[in-house]
Amino acid sequence: MEIYINIDGVIRNTIQKFDHHYKDFFLSSETENEESFEYGIEYPIHNDSILDSYKFQSNDEYLNFAFVDYSMEIFGHAGLSYMNAITELNNFIYENKEHNVTLIGLDHLGKSKPATLFFLSKNAYLGNIIKFTSGDEIPNLWEKCDLWITDNEKIIDMCPSNKKIIKFNTDYNKHFTNQYEIDKFSQINKLWLEDTEKNTTLILTQ
Repeated sequence: MEIYINIDGVIRNTIQKFDHHYKDFFLSSETENEESFEYGIEYPIHNDSILDSYKFQSNDEYLNFAFVDYSMEIFGHAGLSYMNAITELNNFIYENKEHNVTLIGLDHLGKSKPATLFFLSKNAYLGNIIKFTSGDEIPNLWEKCDLWITDNEKIIDMCPSNKKIIKFNTDYNKHFTNQYEIDKFSQINKLWLEDTEKNTTLILTQ
């Protein structure tokens, strides 16, 4: 089975670090006095709509902030989604060697890619495959994937009927639900990893 796992949200609490540096850079008293544009944050914050919550003067300003000026601070030094997240992920990979696990870095631009590799390295990730890709590629990725563990509603909504999806719960995606949900890797049910097509064939045979 081909298993995809999102880095952001599932393994790394990227939004928490983004929020910290946004407030520090744009909402400090010195910045507010110098800028005529009104920066701010609209709540609730959802993981799939950062620009709906954090105000920037332009998309270019957002891209420069996240993927150039503060990429290492945001993507390299963000905290884990929960304590022992990578330890449990390493255990999951070790205990399920019959499955191929790929980490997915979605919409990573500029310096966020090396910063992400730094994040995984410093937290001792032991897996073999890491893939950076665009959100536009989600339908194509689903063709190669059997099960996806994600916090992203868009990926869940695009899940084909013959594939499996596990929602990873965070503070930023409570606005939707899914059939299979976890708060940590140790909660993954072994039955969810069984091949859907093989099970269907077995039932029909019997």
